[in-house]
Amino acid sequence: MSSGLPLKADIARCSRHVSKVPLAEVAAYSITSIAVTLLLYPVVAIAGRIPLRRFARAALPPQLIAFSSSSSIASLPALVETAEKNLQLPERVTGFVLPLAVSTFKIAAPVSWTIGALFVGWFYDVPLHAGSVATIAFAAVFLAFAVPGIPRGAFIMLTPLFLAIGLPAQGIGILIAVDAIPDVFATVLNTTGHLVAAALVAHGVEAAESDEPSLRHSSGCAGK
Repeated sequence: MSSGLPLKADIARCSRHVSKVPLAEVAAYSITSIAVTLLLYPVVAIAGRIPLRRFARAALPPQLIAFSSSSSIASLPALVETAEKNLQLPERVTGFVLPLAVSTFKIAAPVSWTIGALFVGWFYDVPLHAGSVATIAFAAVFLAFAVPGIPRGAFIMLTPLFLAIGLPAQGIGILIAVDAIPDVFATVLNTTGHLVAAALVAHGVEAAESDEPSLRHSSGCAGK
């Protein structure tokens, strides 16, 4: 008889919050992902020296694939193609950086994991202190490298973190239930971050190669 008490409590809690559950998590997660995605455009314009309009046109095809598939891996061919054809990035950079970024770099993880933890804490009336939130955000930076590039893949790594900070594991089920819409925006964020990473690495390589002849010339003059 006692085994049914947690289930009854969850049902009562769901009925109490049912009108707020989708709107709160979906809106917060989606808006934050969109905002961070837009912030990447001036970053690549300033640090990568790529005009905003040119980057926006180049990023659109892989973003559409990411939006429709909710998979970073599915957008990889489009990322490579647009990086080489539209952004004119060298193949040695795109061939290394983009596959590595897609498999390990999930810029949306700190955003989604932190918002998910705050939402589950609110839903189950579990207070989260600043230390617990910082633990989630900090762990997301490192554990995101092991997250598979598939829909809902992040929840595989999120469950033990929830248990570590005192959140119920069944909260993961609620996040999965409402994650369909926010996940497409998070995948777009990840895909945009992959393209930005490739552009920044390519700019750094180009800058290093342009400085190399001058360094050789200065060292040759010093030898004379």
